[in-house]
Amino acid sequence: MAAKKAPKLEDLAKYADEIRSDLAVPRQNDVFRAATEAGFLAANADGTVDDDERKTLVDAVGLLSKGAVIEWEAETLLDEAAERLKKDGADKRHEAVGEELKTLGQPEAALLFAAFVAQASGGIDKDEAAVLHAIGKGAGIAKNKVSALLKRVGATVD
Repeated sequence: MAAKKAPKLEDLAKYADEIRSDLAVPRQNDVFRAATEAGFLAANADGTVDDDERKTLVDAVGLLSKGAVIEWEAETLLDEAAERLKKDGADKRHEAVGEELKTLGQPEAALLFAAFVAQASGGIDKDEAAVLHAIGKGAGIAKNKVSALLKRVGATVD
């Protein structure tokens, strides 16, 4: 497995405005919640999200949302995502989050948000890419489009 290369959080700032404009849809808070869960699920592909990953997830969500999701809200979103994962299992959560992103509109922009969050938490490895592909499938996004989103955030795996 190739070493993961994560962007600095500051590097993600240049994408924040673009992502927020793409996610300027009704129920934007629901979109951020689902996209945050998708990022969490990707970061959890190895079965755990350590304290450093969690802090980076919170910081990335705040940065990419330009303050639309504040730190305590991001912490709560991650806690809720962890509870749903424990209750339902990974496969069900991947499908459910994908379906929710599709229902909320702009599933590609939301998955891009999730991919940036996952990339910021230490890079995207093969297992994390597989999670994002599974979520993308649930959202009705073609595999090649998910691959393009992963490349856009600097991931080197499909």
